[in-house]
Amino acid sequence: MKKFLYVLATCATSMYALEFGTMGNVSASMGGAGVALKNSAFGLYYNPALLSASPKVKFGYSVGVSIQEKNIAQLATIDLANMQQTAQNLASSFGGAGSTAAVDGVVNAIDSALGTLLPNSSGKTTQEKLKDYLQSNKNGNYNDLIDAIKQNIQGSSSLTQVQKDLITSVAGGIDFDNLQMGNGTAGITNAISSITISKGSDKGLDKSMSDIAMVQNALQDNHMNLVSQNGIVLQLGSRPLNDIIGTFAVGLFGSLYSNISLNANADRLRLIIEAGGQYYELKITDDGYTYGLSIKTDYDNHSLIASLQDTNTQNAHSIYMTSFVLSEIPVGYARTFYFKNGNLNIGIAGKLMNSVSMQSKVAITTKTDFNAEMNKIVQDFKNTTMDKAIGVDVGAVYEIDLPKFRYLTLGLVGKNLNSPTFNSTLQDITIKPQARAGIAYYTQSGFNLAFDVDLTQNDIIAFSTKDQKSQMVGGGAGFIWKGFDLRLGAMKDLRQDNGLILTGGINVLGLIDIALQSSTKFTDIQGYPMPQYLSLRVGGSLSW
Repeated sequence: MKKFLYVLATCATSMYALEFGTMGNVSASMGGAGVALKNSAFGLYYNPALLSASPKVKFGYSVGVSIQEKNIAQLATIDLANMQQTAQNLASSFGGAGSTAAVDGVVNAIDSALGTLLPNSSGKTTQEKLKDYLQSNKNGNYNDLIDAIKQNIQGSSSLTQVQKDLITSVAGGIDFDNLQMGNGTAGITNAISSITISKGSDKGLDKSMSDIAMVQNALQDNHMNLVSQNGIVLQLGSRPLNDIIGTFAVGLFGSLYSNISLNANADRLRLIIEAGGQYYELKITDDGYTYGLSIKTDYDNHSLIASLQDTNTQNAHSIYMTSFVLSEIPVGYARTFYFKNGNLNIGIAGKLMNSVSMQSKVAITTKTDFNAEMNKIVQDFKNTTMDKAIGVDVGAVYEIDLPKFRYLTLGLVGKNLNSPTFNSTLQDITIKPQARAGIAYYTQSGFNLAFDVDLTQNDIIAFSTKDQKSQMVGGGAGFIWKGFDLRLGAMKDLRQDNGLILTGGINVLGLIDIALQSSTKFTDIQGYPMPQYLSLRVGGSLSW
């Protein structure tokens, strides 16, 4: 896994669509808002209707890189052996085939405790004694039984001190109403076939179970994306020209999308282990943990441990990787229509799109030769797939012309409305339609506000078991002085749990512009806290 993370910059998983994305420094530093933002040079990217809403000659350039991580760092440090050992420690204490010393010790302690509390129970099985005890204690107060079990456990010669400490610690959290003994059934004798322990009974066990639950979740919901979006735009317009024929713009956008994610076989994530010829399953819930008898068929077909040992790669969990380079040449046109109390700007952009892509899939098993797979991936770069498509964006901007709202602007855009599709190595890549709305407010003093919201959920480039979606909302404020701009904002991805993303930027003399975005939620990578989302852009713009 660590080797695959090392080559993240050149590898990524297959995808079905793209996020709305970020182009240009002004919007990036104002919470990603750009659909109604007239003072950005990148109106061609965010909303082609902005061309006629701000009919000037504009030139802008922007280069940037961003990285987003979800659960990949945790997956890179998974200790599967420790996971299995935790489950087997439970097996050695509470279950097993035949009459193992440890199992006998636990069951004998429970049986002896019940025998002490129940007169005339001689000759009954432990399960029958427990049933009688529960019938006579319907108030749910089992403290006398718990105390007796603890006392018998400490006096047992069949248990190690580690087992004694574990069982004594969790005794108060045992769900006695659902405690099941083997007592010769299902091929096991004097063993516990099902036991449920409440959370909070033992801190060490809680931590182990929490780690296991985290791993099971991370295996299904993960990705790491490296994205670089870069562009140059030239807008040609003036107020007289706009009134006659409209405003035009042309650009060149180049983007690299790289991703690595793990696609887990959702049917093979159960923690079922083999112990002493029998099979046991550990289930983790919000309230506690249940450890119970299982069968070999479930182990073979559903166990996480078994899946890693399966030589059939079709059943295995897999790492997906893809590199996707997209170049676009957009040509935009917009025209203003004047009404009594406002101006309506309608814009359209056609995009000639070219793609270069490579996708790879690696099965995760104990038999996988990752060094060989790495060499194969390097060779795959010689077999990239190239394709072309046409994209269409349509937008509208309404400028309110009322005394108290004269500087208020509303925007709406639909991008890639024709769903451009590209052939790729393993699976075609389709960029689905995206819709976003925005609002902006300007003052003559140079202060402006902007806010955007995605109206559609957009797919993230990832191939984990759970679909990765993005839906951004955000906005910010800009302060413009002669030769100097300062911008601040914040945005939030409603579909990704990476916290609030803070944004900011500064522009000096138009040509030097730096924008930064950073999430407030961090992940630990080799002892260093790193934002789960981080983006840096450098650019500049001029207008006249």
